[in-house]
Amino acid sequence: MSAPSASLYDRDYVLLNASNLLYSLYSVIFIFLPAYLYRLGIREGTIGVLMGTGALVSVALKLPLGMVVGRGARSAFLSLGAFLAAASTVPWLFVSGPGAHLFVIRVAQGASFSVFTAAAYAYLAASAPPERRAEAFGIFGLSFFLPVSVGGWIGEWVIGRAGFHGLFAAGIGIAFLSALFPLAMREPPARERPSFASLKVFLTRPFFIPNTAGYLFGVAYGSIFTFLPVYLVVRGSGSIGAFVFIYALSVIGTRTLGRRMLDRLPRERVSLVALLLLCAGNLLIPALDGGFGLAFVGAAAGAGHGLLFPALSALVLDRVDGESVAVAMAMFTAAFDMGLVTGAAAFGFVAERFGYEVMFVSAAAAVGAGTAVFFALDPAFRKGARPEPAP
Repeated sequence: MSAPSASLYDRDYVLLNASNLLYSLYSVIFIFLPAYLYRLGIREGTIGVLMGTGALVSVALKLPLGMVVGRGARSAFLSLGAFLAAASTVPWLFVSGPGAHLFVIRVAQGASFSVFTAAAYAYLAASAPPERRAEAFGIFGLSFFLPVSVGGWIGEWVIGRAGFHGLFAAGIGIAFLSALFPLAMREPPARERPSFASLKVFLTRPFFIPNTAGYLFGVAYGSIFTFLPVYLVVRGSGSIGAFVFIYALSVIGTRTLGRRMLDRLPRERVSLVALLLLCAGNLLIPALDGGFGLAFVGAAAGAGHGLLFPALSALVLDRVDGESVAVAMAMFTAAFDMGLVTGAAAFGFVAERFGYEVMFVSAAAAVGAGTAVFFALDPAFRKGARPEPAP
Protein backbone atom coordinates (compact mmCIF):
# COMPACT_ATOMS: atom_id res chain seq x y z
CA MET A 1 0.00 0.00 0.00
CA SER A 2 1.35 3.44 -0.93
CA ALA A 3 2.09 5.93 1.83
CA PRO A 4 -0.47 8.70 2.31
CA SER A 5 0.33 12.03 0.71
CA ALA A 6 2.02 14.54 2.97
CA SER A 7 -0.08 17.48 4.13
CA LEU A 8 -0.06 20.48 1.82
CA TYR A 9 -3.12 22.61 2.61
CA ASP A 10 -2.25 23.72 6.15
CA ARG A 11 -2.78 27.09 7.85
CA ASP A 12 0.49 28.62 6.63
CA TYR A 13 -0.16 27.56 3.04
CA VAL A 14 -3.58 29.25 3.22
CA LEU A 15 -2.08 32.45 4.68
CA LEU A 16 0.64 32.45 2.02
CA ASN A 17 -2.00 32.20 -0.69
CA ALA A 18 -4.08 34.94 0.92
CA SER A 19 -1.12 37.31 0.94
CA ASN A 20 -0.25 36.38 -2.64
CA LEU A 21 -3.86 36.91 -3.76
CA LEU A 22 -3.86 40.47 -2.44
CA TYR A 23 -0.41 41.17 -3.87
CA SER A 24 -1.65 39.89 -7.21
CA LEU A 25 -4.68 42.17 -7.06
CA TYR A 26 -2.26 45.03 -6.42
CA SER A 27 -0.11 43.94 -9.37
CA VAL A 28 -3.06 44.04 -11.77
CA ILE A 29 -2.89 47.83 -11.82
CA PHE A 30 0.37 47.59 -13.77
CA ILE A 31 -1.42 45.88 -16.64
CA PHE A 32 -2.79 49.37 -17.30
CA LEU A 33 0.51 51.18 -16.79
CA PRO A 34 1.70 50.94 -20.46
CA ALA A 35 -1.59 52.46 -21.65
CA TYR A 36 -1.26 55.22 -19.01
CA LEU A 37 2.28 55.98 -20.13
CA TYR A 38 1.11 56.09 -23.75
CA ARG A 39 -1.51 58.68 -22.79
CA LEU A 40 1.26 60.76 -21.18
CA GLY A 41 2.86 61.03 -24.64
CA ILE A 42 5.56 58.37 -24.15
CA ARG A 43 6.42 56.25 -27.21
CA GLU A 44 6.53 52.46 -27.37
CA GLY A 45 10.32 52.10 -27.15
CA THR A 46 10.50 54.16 -23.97
CA ILE A 47 7.45 52.38 -22.55
CA GLY A 48 9.23 49.07 -23.07
CA VAL A 49 12.38 50.34 -21.35
CA LEU A 50 10.37 51.71 -18.43
CA MET A 51 8.52 48.45 -17.96
CA GLY A 52 11.72 46.48 -18.40
CA THR A 53 13.50 48.60 -15.79
CA GLY A 54 11.40 47.14 -12.99
CA ALA A 55 12.05 43.60 -14.21
CA LEU A 56 15.79 44.27 -14.58
CA VAL A 57 16.02 45.47 -10.97
CA SER A 58 14.14 42.35 -9.94
CA VAL A 59 16.69 40.20 -11.78
CA ALA A 60 19.64 41.96 -10.14
CA LEU A 61 18.27 41.41 -6.64
CA LYS A 62 17.10 37.80 -6.98
CA LEU A 63 20.45 36.10 -6.35
CA PRO A 64 21.43 38.04 -3.20
CA LEU A 65 17.89 37.63 -1.90
CA GLY A 66 18.05 33.89 -2.56
CA MET A 67 21.22 33.73 -0.50
CA VAL A 68 19.49 35.46 2.43
CA VAL A 69 15.80 34.55 2.67
CA GLY A 70 16.38 30.80 3.08
CA ARG A 71 18.37 31.39 6.27
CA GLY A 72 15.14 31.89 8.22
CA ALA A 73 13.58 35.18 7.15
CA ARG A 74 11.07 34.11 4.49
CA SER A 75 7.90 35.44 6.16
CA ALA A 76 9.62 38.69 7.22
CA PHE A 77 10.70 39.36 3.64
CA LEU A 78 7.15 38.66 2.43
CA SER A 79 5.83 41.50 4.59
CA LEU A 80 8.75 43.74 3.66
CA GLY A 81 8.12 43.25 -0.06
CA ALA A 82 4.42 44.08 0.24
CA PHE A 83 5.07 47.17 2.41
CA LEU A 84 7.66 48.37 -0.10
CA ALA A 85 5.14 47.83 -2.92
CA ALA A 86 2.66 50.12 -1.17
CA ALA A 87 5.28 52.79 -0.55
CA SER A 88 6.68 52.69 -4.09
CA THR A 89 3.21 53.21 -5.59
CA VAL A 90 2.59 56.48 -3.74
CA PRO A 91 4.63 58.58 -6.24
CA TRP A 92 2.30 57.56 -9.09
CA LEU A 93 -0.40 59.67 -7.43
CA PHE A 94 1.61 62.78 -8.36
CA VAL A 95 2.80 61.82 -11.85
CA SER A 96 1.48 64.08 -14.60
CA GLY A 97 4.07 63.78 -17.37
CA PRO A 98 7.19 61.99 -18.64
CA GLY A 99 10.60 62.35 -17.04
CA ALA A 100 13.53 60.57 -15.40
CA HIS A 101 11.55 60.29 -12.16
CA LEU A 102 9.49 57.52 -13.77
CA PHE A 103 12.59 55.31 -13.91
CA VAL A 104 13.22 55.90 -10.19
CA ILE A 105 9.68 54.76 -9.39
CA ARG A 106 10.10 51.63 -11.53
CA VAL A 107 13.37 50.80 -9.75
CA ALA A 108 11.60 50.87 -6.37
CA GLN A 109 8.72 48.79 -7.71
CA GLY A 110 11.10 46.25 -9.20
CA ALA A 111 12.80 45.91 -5.81
CA SER A 112 9.48 45.35 -4.03
CA PHE A 113 8.45 42.68 -6.53
CA SER A 114 11.79 40.92 -6.21
CA VAL A 115 11.65 40.85 -2.39
CA PHE A 116 8.08 39.54 -2.28
CA THR A 117 8.43 36.86 -4.95
CA ALA A 118 11.83 35.63 -3.75
CA ALA A 119 10.41 35.17 -0.26
CA ALA A 120 7.16 33.59 -1.49
CA TYR A 121 8.82 30.95 -3.66
CA ALA A 122 11.50 30.24 -1.05
CA TYR A 123 8.77 29.70 1.55
CA LEU A 124 6.83 27.42 -0.78
CA ALA A 125 9.91 25.43 -1.83
CA ALA A 126 10.89 24.88 1.82
CA SER A 127 7.43 23.80 2.99
CA ALA A 128 5.86 21.87 0.08
CA PRO A 129 6.04 18.04 0.22
CA PRO A 130 8.56 16.91 -2.44
CA GLU A 131 6.12 14.45 -4.01
CA ARG A 132 3.52 17.24 -4.45
CA ARG A 133 5.73 20.10 -5.60
CA ALA A 134 4.04 20.76 -8.94
CA GLU A 135 0.62 20.69 -7.28
CA ALA A 136 1.83 23.11 -4.60
CA PHE A 137 3.18 25.58 -7.15
CA GLY A 138 0.17 25.13 -9.41
CA ILE A 139 -2.42 25.84 -6.72
CA PHE A 140 -0.29 28.69 -5.35
CA GLY A 141 -0.44 30.20 -8.82
CA LEU A 142 -4.23 30.23 -8.61
CA SER A 143 -4.02 32.81 -5.82
CA PHE A 144 -2.27 34.99 -8.38
CA PHE A 145 -4.69 34.39 -11.25
CA LEU A 146 -7.99 34.49 -9.38
CA PRO A 147 -7.72 38.28 -8.90
CA VAL A 148 -6.14 38.66 -12.35
CA SER A 149 -9.22 37.02 -13.88
CA VAL A 150 -11.44 39.90 -12.76
CA GLY A 151 -8.78 42.53 -12.08
CA GLY A 152 -8.80 43.79 -15.66
CA TRP A 153 -12.49 44.61 -15.51
CA ILE A 154 -12.21 46.01 -11.98
CA GLY A 155 -9.32 48.19 -13.14
CA GLU A 156 -11.29 49.48 -16.13
CA TRP A 157 -14.23 50.24 -13.81
CA VAL A 158 -12.04 52.14 -11.33
CA ILE A 159 -10.30 54.09 -14.10
CA GLY A 160 -13.68 55.04 -15.57
CA ARG A 161 -14.82 56.50 -12.26
CA ALA A 162 -11.70 57.70 -10.46
CA GLY A 163 -9.04 57.84 -13.18
CA PHE A 164 -5.59 56.29 -13.05
CA HIS A 165 -4.72 58.09 -9.82
CA GLY A 166 -7.73 56.44 -8.17
CA LEU A 167 -6.45 53.08 -9.38
CA PHE A 168 -3.01 53.74 -7.88
CA ALA A 169 -4.58 54.78 -4.56
CA ALA A 170 -6.54 51.53 -4.41
CA GLY A 171 -3.35 49.59 -5.15
CA ILE A 172 -1.57 51.19 -2.19
CA GLY A 173 -4.24 50.00 0.23
CA ILE A 174 -4.35 46.48 -1.19
CA ALA A 175 -0.54 46.08 -1.01
CA PHE A 176 -0.61 47.19 2.62
CA LEU A 177 -3.21 44.53 3.46
CA SER A 178 -1.09 41.91 1.70
CA ALA A 179 1.77 42.67 4.09
CA LEU A 180 -0.28 41.75 7.16
CA PHE A 181 -0.87 38.03 6.50
CA PRO A 182 2.80 36.92 6.66
CA LEU A 183 3.00 38.35 10.17
CA ALA A 184 0.89 35.36 11.33
CA MET A 185 2.82 32.72 9.36
CA ARG A 186 5.25 30.26 10.97
CA GLU A 187 8.72 30.12 9.50
CA PRO A 188 9.63 26.74 7.93
CA PRO A 189 12.21 24.91 10.06
CA ALA A 190 14.67 24.42 7.17
CA ARG A 191 17.71 26.71 7.35
CA GLU A 192 19.79 27.02 4.22
CA ARG A 193 23.46 28.03 4.18
CA PRO A 194 24.37 28.31 0.49
CA SER A 195 27.90 29.45 -0.31
CA PHE A 196 29.01 31.44 -3.34
CA ALA A 197 31.21 28.52 -4.36
CA SER A 198 28.14 26.29 -4.59
CA LEU A 199 26.51 28.60 -7.14
CA LYS A 200 28.56 27.16 -9.98
CA VAL A 201 26.20 24.18 -10.08
CA PHE A 202 23.53 26.48 -11.52
CA LEU A 203 25.69 27.02 -14.60
CA THR A 204 25.57 23.31 -15.46
CA ARG A 205 23.22 21.87 -18.07
CA PRO A 206 20.63 20.39 -15.65
CA PHE A 207 19.83 23.91 -14.41
CA PHE A 208 20.79 26.04 -17.39
CA ILE A 209 18.20 24.41 -19.67
CA PRO A 210 15.14 24.80 -17.36
CA ASN A 211 16.22 28.36 -16.58
CA THR A 212 16.49 29.04 -20.31
CA ALA A 213 12.94 27.73 -20.65
CA GLY A 214 11.94 30.14 -17.86
CA TYR A 215 13.60 32.97 -19.79
CA LEU A 216 11.62 32.12 -22.95
CA PHE A 217 8.49 32.01 -20.81
CA GLY A 218 9.24 35.57 -19.69
CA VAL A 219 9.79 36.73 -23.29
CA ALA A 220 6.41 35.37 -24.37
CA TYR A 221 4.58 36.69 -21.30
CA GLY A 222 6.30 40.08 -21.37
CA SER A 223 5.62 40.78 -25.04
CA ILE A 224 1.91 39.96 -24.61
CA PHE A 225 1.18 41.80 -21.37
CA THR A 226 3.34 44.84 -22.06
CA PHE A 227 2.10 45.61 -25.56
CA LEU A 228 -1.31 44.02 -26.02
CA PRO A 229 -2.96 46.79 -23.92
CA VAL A 230 -1.31 49.46 -26.12
CA TYR A 231 -2.05 47.49 -29.31
CA LEU A 232 -5.74 47.43 -28.44
CA VAL A 233 -5.70 51.21 -27.87
CA VAL A 234 -3.98 51.78 -31.23
CA ARG A 235 -6.31 49.37 -33.03
CA GLY A 236 -9.34 50.88 -31.34
CA SER A 237 -11.03 47.58 -30.59
CA GLY A 238 -11.02 44.85 -27.97
CA SER A 239 -11.00 44.87 -24.19
CA ILE A 240 -7.89 44.05 -22.18
CA GLY A 241 -10.22 43.15 -19.32
CA ALA A 242 -11.88 40.43 -21.41
CA PHE A 243 -8.52 39.10 -22.58
CA VAL A 244 -7.11 38.96 -19.05
CA PHE A 245 -10.26 37.21 -17.82
CA ILE A 246 -10.02 34.45 -20.45
CA TYR A 247 -6.25 34.13 -19.92
CA ALA A 248 -6.62 33.80 -16.16
CA LEU A 249 -9.62 31.46 -16.48
CA SER A 250 -7.53 29.21 -18.72
CA VAL A 251 -4.69 29.17 -16.17
CA ILE A 252 -7.12 28.42 -13.34
CA GLY A 253 -8.86 25.63 -15.26
CA THR A 254 -5.58 24.03 -16.33
CA ARG A 255 -4.16 24.00 -12.81
CA THR A 256 -7.37 22.93 -11.12
CA LEU A 257 -8.11 20.02 -13.44
CA GLY A 258 -4.48 19.00 -13.82
CA ARG A 259 -3.10 19.67 -10.35
CA ARG A 260 -2.22 15.99 -9.72
CA MET A 261 -1.34 15.26 -13.34
CA LEU A 262 1.58 17.70 -13.21
CA ASP A 263 3.36 15.46 -10.67
CA ARG A 264 2.76 12.30 -12.73
CA LEU A 265 3.65 13.34 -16.28
CA PRO A 266 7.22 14.06 -17.46
CA ARG A 267 7.86 17.67 -16.48
CA GLU A 268 10.04 18.22 -19.56
CA ARG A 269 7.29 17.18 -21.99
CA VAL A 270 4.72 19.33 -20.20
CA SER A 271 7.12 22.29 -20.46
CA LEU A 272 7.58 21.81 -24.20
CA VAL A 273 3.86 21.72 -24.92
CA ALA A 274 3.29 24.76 -22.69
CA LEU A 275 5.96 26.85 -24.43
CA LEU A 276 4.49 26.04 -27.82
CA LEU A 277 1.09 27.23 -26.60
CA LEU A 278 2.61 30.53 -25.44
CA CYS A 279 4.39 30.83 -28.77
CA ALA A 280 1.08 30.33 -30.58
CA GLY A 281 -0.52 33.03 -28.44
CA ASN A 282 1.98 35.66 -29.64
CA LEU A 283 1.75 34.48 -33.22
CA LEU A 284 -2.04 34.65 -33.40
CA ILE A 285 -2.59 38.11 -31.85
CA PRO A 286 -2.24 40.05 -35.13
CA ALA A 287 -4.06 37.35 -37.11
CA LEU A 288 -7.24 37.23 -35.02
CA ASP A 289 -9.53 40.23 -34.61
CA GLY A 290 -12.55 40.89 -32.45
CA GLY A 291 -13.63 39.46 -29.11
CA PHE A 292 -13.61 35.83 -30.23
CA GLY A 293 -10.06 36.12 -31.55
CA LEU A 294 -8.82 37.66 -28.31
CA ALA A 295 -10.59 34.95 -26.33
CA PHE A 296 -8.90 32.22 -28.39
CA VAL A 297 -5.47 33.79 -27.90
CA GLY A 298 -6.09 34.20 -24.17
CA ALA A 299 -7.19 30.57 -23.83
CA ALA A 300 -4.14 29.20 -25.68
CA ALA A 301 -1.56 31.38 -23.95
CA GLY A 302 -3.23 30.94 -20.56
CA ALA A 303 -3.16 27.15 -20.88
CA GLY A 304 0.55 27.35 -21.69
CA HIS A 305 1.18 29.53 -18.65
CA GLY A 306 -0.92 27.29 -16.42
CA LEU A 307 1.14 24.23 -17.34
CA LEU A 308 4.58 25.77 -17.65
CA PHE A 309 5.28 27.51 -14.37
CA PRO A 310 4.51 24.64 -11.96
CA ALA A 311 6.20 22.09 -14.24
CA LEU A 312 9.43 24.09 -14.56
CA SER A 313 9.48 25.10 -10.89
CA ALA A 314 9.17 21.49 -9.76
CA LEU A 315 11.75 20.38 -12.34
CA VAL A 316 14.33 22.83 -10.97
CA LEU A 317 13.69 21.68 -7.40
CA ASP A 318 13.94 18.01 -8.45
CA ARG A 319 17.49 18.73 -9.59
CA VAL A 320 18.78 20.61 -6.53
CA ASP A 321 19.78 19.56 -3.01
CA GLY A 322 17.97 20.78 0.09
CA GLU A 323 20.62 23.37 0.97
CA SER A 324 19.95 25.57 -2.05
CA VAL A 325 16.22 25.55 -2.79
CA ALA A 326 15.82 29.29 -2.16
CA VAL A 327 18.72 30.08 -4.48
CA ALA A 328 17.37 27.66 -7.10
CA MET A 329 13.99 29.39 -7.12
CA ALA A 330 15.66 32.81 -7.12
CA MET A 331 17.71 31.87 -10.19
CA PHE A 332 14.68 30.42 -11.95
CA THR A 333 12.43 33.42 -11.31
CA ALA A 334 15.33 35.75 -12.24
CA ALA A 335 15.51 33.99 -15.62
CA PHE A 336 11.79 34.63 -16.07
CA ASP A 337 12.24 38.29 -15.08
CA MET A 338 15.09 38.64 -17.56
CA GLY A 339 12.75 37.33 -20.24
CA LEU A 340 10.31 40.07 -19.23
CA VAL A 341 13.08 42.63 -19.74
CA THR A 342 13.74 41.32 -23.23
CA GLY A 343 10.08 40.97 -24.09
CA ALA A 344 9.34 44.53 -22.96
CA ALA A 345 12.47 46.49 -23.93
CA ALA A 346 13.72 44.86 -27.13
CA PHE A 347 10.35 44.16 -28.71
CA GLY A 348 9.12 47.64 -27.81
CA PHE A 349 11.59 49.08 -30.32
CA VAL A 350 10.50 46.48 -32.87
CA ALA A 351 6.89 47.64 -32.44
CA GLU A 352 7.88 51.30 -32.73
CA ARG A 353 9.94 50.78 -35.90
CA PHE A 354 8.11 47.98 -37.73
CA GLY A 355 4.64 47.82 -36.19
CA TYR A 356 2.87 45.56 -33.72
CA GLU A 357 2.21 42.76 -36.17
CA VAL A 358 5.92 42.28 -36.82
CA MET A 359 6.65 42.58 -33.10
CA PHE A 360 4.27 39.78 -32.06
CA VAL A 361 5.45 37.49 -34.87
CA SER A 362 9.10 38.19 -33.93
CA ALA A 363 8.42 37.33 -30.29
CA ALA A 364 6.76 34.08 -31.33
CA ALA A 365 9.70 33.21 -33.58
CA ALA A 366 12.23 33.89 -30.79
CA VAL A 367 10.34 31.70 -28.30
CA GLY A 368 9.85 28.92 -30.86
CA ALA A 369 13.51 28.89 -31.91
CA GLY A 370 14.70 28.89 -28.30
CA THR A 371 12.37 26.01 -27.45
CA ALA A 372 13.82 23.95 -30.30
CA VAL A 373 17.38 24.67 -29.13
CA PHE A 374 16.95 23.58 -25.51
CA PHE A 375 15.00 20.52 -26.69
CA ALA A 376 18.08 19.53 -28.68
CA LEU A 377 20.55 20.29 -25.85
CA ASP A 378 18.92 18.49 -22.91
CA PRO A 379 18.43 14.71 -23.36
CA ALA A 380 15.84 14.69 -20.56
CA PHE A 381 13.50 16.75 -22.74
CA ARG A 382 13.64 14.05 -25.41
CA LYS A 383 13.34 11.07 -23.06
CA GLY A 384 10.58 12.61 -20.96
CA ALA A 385 11.00 10.37 -17.90
CA ARG A 386 8.45 10.50 -15.12
CA PRO A 387 9.46 12.92 -12.32
CA GLU A 388 11.44 11.47 -9.43
CA PRO A 389 11.44 14.19 -6.73
CA ALA A 390 14.55 14.45 -4.58
CA PRO A 391 14.07 13.56 -0.89
